Amino acid sequence: MQAKDTVQAAEPTGNRLYETLRQKAQADLEAEAHDVPESHPIESLVVGGLATLALVMCSYNVIVRLVAPSMTLDFVEEVQVYMVIWAVFLSLGTVTLMDRHVKSDFFINMFPPKLKHGVEVLADVLGLIFCVFAVYYGSAVAYQAWDFGDVSTTMLRMPLWIYFAALPAGSFVMGLAYIVRLYRKWFKREQQHA
Repeated sequence: MQAKDTVQAAEPTGNRLYETLRQKAQADLEAEAHDVPESHPIESLVVGGLATLALVMCSYNVIVRLVAPSMTLDFVEEVQVYMVIWAVFLSLGTVTLMDRHVKSDFFINMFPPKLKHGVEVLADVLGLIFCVFAVYYGSAVAYQAWDFGDVSTTMLRMPLWIYFAALPAGSFVMGLAYIVRLYRKWFKREQQHA
């Protein structure tokens, strides 16, 4: 009897906690429902084209292995990896600009508006600094691979600098997106003070 009373007494607290968390999650979802800029059509075409081509090549090899194994293309796996890597890295700019990258904003959304804005600006500045380092060091690695004539160990002997160059290219695009985000935040701040 006493255990039953304890469970009933604890239940309202659990329900209140659940309801509070549900309301907080709803508020966070509504806070994320801001105007999201669309990706540039050229970027969508390039990224989508690379991903689609990789999928078509992979599908071709899967079907041909079942029907006529002698018609399998040996280089598909390697080229497919190159295409997917380039598609992923080139999409970093759009993901950053649209504010759809992985982030822990549940905690940040609890901050007061001024502190939240400051943390968002700091995160964008740190992201831009990271992009500068990634472009610099990624370019150095890609240049070394080109300079040394590094090629893959497969039969295609694909130059590895093409693979390594995806990092500085994607980081450059992401850095541009961080600059645009910072500009928009600065411009928005200037409008509020005017």
